Order: sequence, then structure tokens, then C-alpha cells
Amino acid sequence: MDDPLKLVIGIDGGATYSHGVAATMDGRVLAVTHSSSMNFTGSYQKEVRRRMNELVRALELQLPFSNEIIQYTVSAAGIFNEATVDQKEKLCGKIYPWKQTRLVGDSVAGYQAATLGKPGVLVICGTGTSVIVGNLESEFTHLGGWGPLLEDKGSAYWIAVKAIRAAIADFENTGEETAITPTLCEWYEIKNIQGIVPLIYHPEFTRDKFAMLAARIDKALGGKDKVYKNICEEAGNEVANLTIKAIKKSKLDISPLPIFFSGGVLTYNHHAQKAFEKSLRDKFQIMLSQPKLPTVLGSTILALRESGITITSEIVDKLTKTYTEVNELTKS
Repeated sequence: MDDPLKLVIGIDGGATYSHGVAATMDGRVLAVTHSSSMNFTGSYQKEVRRRMNELVRALELQLPFSNEIIQYTVSAAGIFNEATVDQKEKLCGKIYPWKQTRLVGDSVAGYQAATLGKPGVLVICGTGTSVIVGNLESEFTHLGGWGPLLEDKGSAYWIAVKAIRAAIADFENTGEETAITPTLCEWYEIKNIQGIVPLIYHPEFTRDKFAMLAARIDKALGGKDKVYKNICEEAGNEVANLTIKAIKKSKLDISPLPIFFSGGVLTYNHHAQKAFEKSLRDKFQIMLSQPKLPTVLGSTILALRESGITITSEIVDKLTKTYTEVNELTKS
């Protein structure tokens, strides 16, 4: 009888979407699956556990019958760096084997996907905002990621709230006239902006719904509205300021600085991205780019490392190629 196929599983539990990968020890992706938000702080823990369980089971259904999972690495929004024992128990207990499971923040896995563990900077600005910097001594500095109630400046959530506030100021004649106001009224079929209050305070209008609203406003207005443009530029500057603070705190001193960015705001919002880049270039000589790998492969790389595998360029290339192939098959 053949020995069971040894595998690792990487999970990216994002604030808006979640993804899972099963891969062999030489980096061949065999299974890919997707789900909705697994934000540890933003959803009921029972619901997060249910989604986590479904994600793992969906992966297992795609795998060969004879297999052995060597390591699970789960990255989750709402976790800072390494999870506490309590967080690990609440999110992963009875779903994964305890000793074979590592739970980290989504920025930790994102950093691996961007830099492959080398010194550099990862800026995440999507539903939320956070920055992680690794210096030459392999020490990490993490700023942001506190969530919308505490500090998420520049995030998609922040942009959506700012846009709604601008519409309210327009309605109350305490701010500039803006196309945001009639746009929101048309979308939500309300007579005036006062009608948005019961909608956004409804329990189902969650943090990710605000993020989706920001993307929708950007698509509709883009550079057409001065007030909205100013909000986006302010967002980019806020994220740049957080990045500058993190770099200085980390004492990372290399030039040019490799800075990677991910998340919908810096990827698709032109005015935010432009302001972000200008602020950084005013301070540093930088190489600005997006991560080559998705965060879920960052989790997978961490799982392989935990299993004693040295991450080579061949393994990275194989992960990238086979992930793309399998992911396309899951969509068809």
C-alpha cells in the first residue's frame, strides 16, 4: 500500500473574503476554495467557526483519499501577529489538530506573500488598514489593524463613512455640494440622505458592506466630483503617514525601499493610490509594487516552513503556477 500523500493547508481568513489552499510538500497546489469573511473581530465567533469548518471540508473533498495533513496555517483578520492561546482555541479548536496548527494575523501571511520573508514593507489597505515592516534583523513592526471603531484611517470603510458624512453636510448646507448625495439617494431609492440612516444602522449593513459601497462610489464618481476626490486623496495621505511611521519605528534603512501594497483602495482607487505614492516618494527612494502571490499562498508558505521545508524559487514558481491552474478550474 502506498504511503499517504503529505500535504499542508493554508487559509486566508480575510475581512471581506476568505480562501483556502491544499498543497504538496514540493509546492504543488491540489485544491483551492473560497468563502466569505472570517474577520475574528467583525463576525460572531460561531459563524466564523462554521465558515472555517466549511472551507476545510471543501478542500478535503478535492483531495486524494489517502493523504496526511502535516501542517495547517490560518491567517485571520482581527489577529495581531501570533494568536493568543484563547484566540486559537475559539477560532480553530476541534476544527484543526492543535499541535499542527498555527494562527496568525492576515498581515503576517500577506507579508510572506509579498516579500517571501525578506526585509521590506507591506501596506494593506482594503476593508481595513495595516502596515507591517520587516527589518534586516528579522524584527517586525506592525501598525494599524485596529478596526473601524478605533483606527482604520484611509480604509474602504473609512472612505465610505467620509462619503456619507459629506452627503449629510451637503444636505444640511454645512459643507460643499457633492454628487455623492444624489448618487446615494438614487442607489438606495430614498427621498433625501436622511433615509440612509435606518439602512446603514441595520445589523446586516456590516463592515464589508461599507467597503463595497466605497468601491461602488469610486466606480460611479471617480474623478468627477471634487469632494469625493479630496476624500480619496486624504485616504492615500493617511495610509502613507502610517507607513512612514512604521518604517521609522522599524529602523529599516535600505535604499531603495521595497514597498508592497495590497487591498482594493490602493489597487483600484486612482486618487488614493496617487496621493499615497507621492507622500512616500517625498520621504524615501522606493520600489513600489503589488505582491506577486495572493495572501493564501503566504499562509501556505508559512505552513511549508513550519513543516521544515526550505522555500526555494522553484517552490514559489510551482505554487504560483499550480494555484492559478486549479483556481481557474474551480471557477469553471
